[in-house]
Amino acid sequence: MGKKYSDKEFKKIIQKHIDATNFVKIYLDNDSAIYGFLVKFSDDFVMIEETYDFSLAGTKIIPYDSIISIRNNQYDKISKAIYADEGLIKFNQKIIGKTNVENAESLFKSIKKQDFHCIVESKKNKKEVFSIGEIVEVHAKSVMINNYDAAGRINKKPHKIAFKDINLINFNDRYSKVFRKYLK
Repeated sequence: MGKKYSDKEFKKIIQKHIDATNFVKIYLDNDSAIYGFLVKFSDDFVMIEETYDFSLAGTKIIPYDSIISIRNNQYDKISKAIYADEGLIKFNQKIIGKTNVENAESLFKSIKKQDFHCIVESKKNKKEVFSIGEIVEVHAKSVMINNYDAAGRINKKPHKIAFKDINLINFNDRYSKVFRKYLK
């Protein structure tokens, strides 16, 4: 995992940030980072309301084991104050409540039930795979996404993504919500 805390301590830190609605930077094991507000977690996943340019940019689900550390320093505290002063810390509690992060199968079923398209970043045979679209089927070890391309054309065959290969999941984001209106 690469964390400097025990699993129990790390979960307490996550819960502290959720309770305080702290703005955080999450460092991932692939040398990337995500900014936003933690809202929910389980042993398998962490749910964050991602931010971009002082706006909420959608809901991101991160595999718990891919998180190396969480930062909440003076710059993050200033960012939180700006978000608060601008009235931007408004999470959709209905979506948070209806999204089940206990395991991958329940997660995708809950996203599908809410009728969201999603973006799934995964790795298969050392190749990065980007899938966007409607969740067609959810199985015990995989999900089927009716993927579409940048021209709005839906692929003839859905992408089958093994849960073990998933790096990130996005939904309730502006890109997928707007783009799905223009599918061919």
